[in-house]
Amino acid sequence: MDQLELLKKDWKKQEGSLPKLSREDISKLIHKKSSSIVKWIFIISVLELIIPYIPYLFIDYSKNTEFAKEFGLSSFFIIFSAIFYIVIIYFIFRFYKNYKSISANSNSKELMQNIIKTRRAVKHYIWFNLGMIPLMASILFYKIFNSTEFLEKLPEETSMTSVWLLAFIFILITVALLWLFYRLLYGILLNKLRSNYKELISNGVD
Repeated sequence: MDQLELLKKDWKKQEGSLPKLSREDISKLIHKKSSSIVKWIFIISVLELIIPYIPYLFIDYSKNTEFAKEFGLSSFFIIFSAIFYIVIIYFIFRFYKNYKSISANSNSKELMQNIIKTRRAVKHYIWFNLGMIPLMASILFYKIFNSTEFLEKLPEETSMTSVWLLAFIFILITVALLWLFYRLLYGILLNKLRSNYKELISNGVD
């Protein structure tokens, strides 16, 4: 049982030997917990943006450039990367703004509104990432599978239907794994925010 549950139990029982706790005391604790949760959402989103590119510090980046040029994907990677980074940075800014809003001194009603905004922003962030993967992969595979370089290397007996089927299975597995990752990582934080939201409702708002 965490600190909030202990305080709730103490507040409801109001035993004479225990200190009496007001709704304001519980709201302050919920406020503190919510601020910590949103801070972690912000930190994780920043790490998500940085960590995938750490390996590039230790590998030969020119090989990726050669691959892009070979299949005519240079423009695709530039455009996709620009769109992706702009949107992700926008979400990180929203998470930071939500964190600052929740961290500021606010009443219970404002805290509830900020919790709703944060949960909605995280869900939009997750759906954006899950949607970009199949979109990017489909365009990428289409360009590669229709390139002269790929068709020349493909064995004559190989069916393009089989190739596309394997590509579809790969995309599906990748999206499923990412969804499970987000479900585990952000799901825990969102569930805690939802619990805090319910606690604020049960204790009334300012």
